[in-house]
Formats: sequence, structure tokens, C-alpha cells
Amino acid sequence: MNNKELLNSKPVHEDDVTVFADIKEMKKYFNTALQFDKERQSVILKSIGDAVIATDMEGNIILMNAIAENLTGWKSEEAENKPITEVFYIIDKLTREESDNPIKSVLKTGKALALDPDTILISRDEKKEYSINDSCAPIFDLKGNMMGVVLVFRDVTKQKEEEALKEKITADLIQRNKDHEHFDNIISHDLRAPVSNILSLTTLINDKDLEEGEKEFIMNALATSAERLDEVIVDLNVILSLGKQLNEKKEQIQFSKLVSDIQESIRNILEKEQANFKIDFSRVDDMFTIKSYMYSVFYNLISNSIKYRRPDVPLDITVESDLVDEKIILTFKDNGLGVDLKKSGNDLFGLYKRFHTDKAEGKGMGLYMVKVQVEKLGGEISVKSTVNQGTEFTIVLIP
Repeated sequence: MNNKELLNSKPVHEDDVTVFADIKEMKKYFNTALQFDKERQSVILKSIGDAVIATDMEGNIILMNAIAENLTGWKSEEAENKPITEVFYIIDKLTREESDNPIKSVLKTGKALALDPDTILISRDEKKEYSINDSCAPIFDLKGNMMGVVLVFRDVTKQKEEEALKEKITADLIQRNKDHEHFDNIISHDLRAPVSNILSLTTLINDKDLEEGEKEFIMNALATSAERLDEVIVDLNVILSLGKQLNEKKEQIQFSKLVSDIQESIRNILEKEQANFKIDFSRVDDMFTIKSYMYSVFYNLISNSIKYRRPDVPLDITVESDLVDEKIILTFKDNGLGVDLKKSGNDLFGLYKRFHTDKAEGKGMGLYMVKVQVEKLGGEISVKSTVNQGTEFTIVLIP
């Protein structure tokens, strides 16, 4: 058949299945099939702000409107006859890995598919990234035979950014209120106490009737109060520095690498304590976040498990991850001494609150820092604990 005959060829029917001689005839028939009524054709093809891409049964592009051209970076004539997977690809928001193209699914099942609200489209050539939101549906001919797929979508990147900004502002305001409460407690109690002691002792030491032994006692008490004041000021600087760390550049981290680095840094302690680790990040191992925060959280929780182990049983530490409703769940579990939450639950994450003081040294800042850092990352932390059975911390983070 010559080119003229090919162009003039008509579709034929075999067992009610439409067969097309060439792609131009396919396009012609496709456009006819879309004409359920003029209003529907106008909505789909002109799209009124939406992008439209249509493919044949092989997933090759046969139609692309101007909005789709702008979002993909491809001209319609350039994209025509190309597999849609060559024009753009879709990635998973959490893992940043390439996801299945929805057109493949519709071609396979013949059923319409609503796109995930967090779907991200990336142009193959332009490398531009967009959040998209809409649907993908099969197209049938006038006899009800599936003849292709139409993808209708819109760029909702700006909307997503505005929503994220609102959420960030709200989270920042909540965190600022919590920070003010923390600072009020530190200033009214932890900072004021040593200052009051110093003022009182200074008044006493000026008494001319004091004996030498009494003066020495007061001087030692002054030194102790001054040291305590210095410790509180140092701790305040550490807490205030958390706000500066928030300005650190986020990066892609691996939870398994954090644990490995921590294990290496305390290798001598782990060998001495003979800790048994169960590590499982098979569900999710990556996150785009502030590395210094996450390292500190992991380090403090693992260190606590070691400090407060039961001396009569082997130490078991479990660190796992999960992915639930697009939230990352981190679990830290041990079989240590545990805490009576009915008695001490309200103070567990408090500053300078210590439990099992006879078992290990410390100032009671570890869990306080963990809670603050988790909350500054927009997450939540909860705890389950039973005395002489162990403790389990659960952290929920939104990537």
C-alpha cells in the first residue's frame, strides 16, 4: 500500500473490535469518540486550565493540549507517537523514587483512576517538578471498545506550597508557645534558685562575727551555687542553639546509617554491655530532614537504653521504622528498667527530671532534648513503659 492509499484507508471491524490502518486514522476516530456532546468535548480538549494528554492502547501519545505542553516542556508535535513514559515520569513524595505511571494502570484495568493528591510529575527533558492532582480515565469508542486513555491534570504546586507555609506558621507558633513555657520554668526555678542562694550567702559572709569555719562553709556553698548557675546558663545556650539548627540545610539521610554511626562512636560501651540490636528499616530508611536533629534523637534514645538496662538480663535494643498514612513511624524499644508512668509520666520529658538516679549519671536533659527536637521537626513522641520490663518510644514524623 502506498502513502496515498494508507492515508485514505478506513477503519475496519473484526469481531466488533476497531482496527486502524494508521495513526492519523486513529486520531480521527479518537476525536470522534470524544464527541459525546459539545460541552464535554469543550471541557476535556480546551481543558479550561487543565492539562490533557491522550494515548492509544500502547501508551503512545496521540493528543496533548497547550497546558500539558507547558507543564511537560514538550510540544505536541514532538511528543506525538512517543510513549508517555518518555515525556514525563511520576515520583513518590516520600521515597523520591519513580512510581508507576497511572496510564499503565488504566490501560491494564480499564478503570478510571484518581491521582494521589501528593503525586509529583517531573518532565523528562525540562527536569521541572510539579505537584499534580486530577484523574486518568479510559476512552471508549462508540461501540464501547476501549481505544485509549486520557490523563487530565493540573499544577497544584503553588497551592501545596501555600498549605505547607500555613502549616509551618501554625507549627512555629505552637512551638514558640512551648519554648516560652520551657524558658519560664527554667528562669523561674532552675536559674532563680542558684541566684537566690548566691545573694543570701553573700549577705551572710559580710557578717563580721562569723568564725573561720563558718566562712569556709559559706564560701564552699557560694562556689557550689555559682557552678550550678553556670551549668544552667550552659544548658540554656544548648536549648537556644536548637533554634539556630533549624536553619541548617535539610538533606536526605538514612536511618540505618545513623544507627551505624552511633554504634561505632560508642563501640567500647556496646562491647562492654554486650547489647543485642534488632534493626529493621525495611519499610522506610530515608528521610529528607535535619541530620543533626535526627542524630541527636537516635543517640539519646539508644544511650538511655544502655544506661538504664537491667543488670540481670541481656540488653536487647530494637529500632524499627514503618510507613503509615504517609507518616514515618520510628520505634525505639528496650527490655530495661522501665519507668512507672502513673507516678512519673508527666515529668518524663521534663528538664532536669531524672529517674533511677542510682543507676547512671546525668542531668536529666536527654529526653527533654529529644522531645524538643522531635517537635521542632513537626513530629510527635509518645512512650509506653513497664517497670522491670522495658520502655518503648514511638516517634511520628511527617516527611
